[in-house]
Amino acid sequence: MKSSVLRTASWAALTLSASAEIESNIPLGIEAVTGIRSGYVHRGFDLADTSLEFQFAGEVTLSNENSLHFGLSHLAESDGDFSETAGYLELARKFSDRFRAGFLTTYWERNNSILDSGLDLGAFTSFSLNADWQWRNELNYDLGAEGLYLASEITWSEALSDKVYLSISGGMSYLSGYQNRTGLNDFFARISLNYAFSDQVSFSPFLGTSIQLDSEDSANDIFYGGLWFQVIF
Repeated sequence: MKSSVLRTASWAALTLSASAEIESNIPLGIEAVTGIRSGYVHRGFDLADTSLEFQFAGEVTLSNENSLHFGLSHLAESDGDFSETAGYLELARKFSDRFRAGFLTTYWERNNSILDSGLDLGAFTSFSLNADWQWRNELNYDLGAEGLYLASEITWSEALSDKVYLSISGGMSYLSGYQNRTGLNDFFARISLNYAFSDQVSFSPFLGTSIQLDSEDSANDIFYGGLWFQVIF
């Protein structure tokens, strides 16, 4: 049944990660994230109820313009049989201080899921409107779902103090042949508050939603919440 991200793909949890605070002149940055969420939504599809998750992610600076991002994640439903393990690579190039673009690939391995396991290939653009606003567009082809997924998302972020960081994001998605569906998919949004205990340790409570845009889809809109705990190495 389809209803309501990671954006969120599970990697969306890293949007507020403290790795964004790593100075650009550090060639390698690594972080670990663990947390609990009341529901797991992937591209508008409701995959699990209360779940525990773990993510490991890193960034390697290849040059002044190029960087490589990588990660592994595992999520398991607390009172159900669903589980998901994923790994991804993202190659990004900075064309200017405001514009980045690149390619990414992810492999999803799922058990007891309405979505099949498989490889996902994609491309993205990211434009910083100013210090607080970012606009990201992403186009993916999911070999498991045998379809295209297009998403556009705007994120606003603000440092409320030296230790507290607020982020609000929202966007829309479109499907083409994805799980035999074509058309507008969902409106998704999330609000997160990151509190840093130190330069290496922080936690982030969050709330999110996925609202269905297909009038012929009887799936329910989804609201969820959770907490991430993050450590930078």
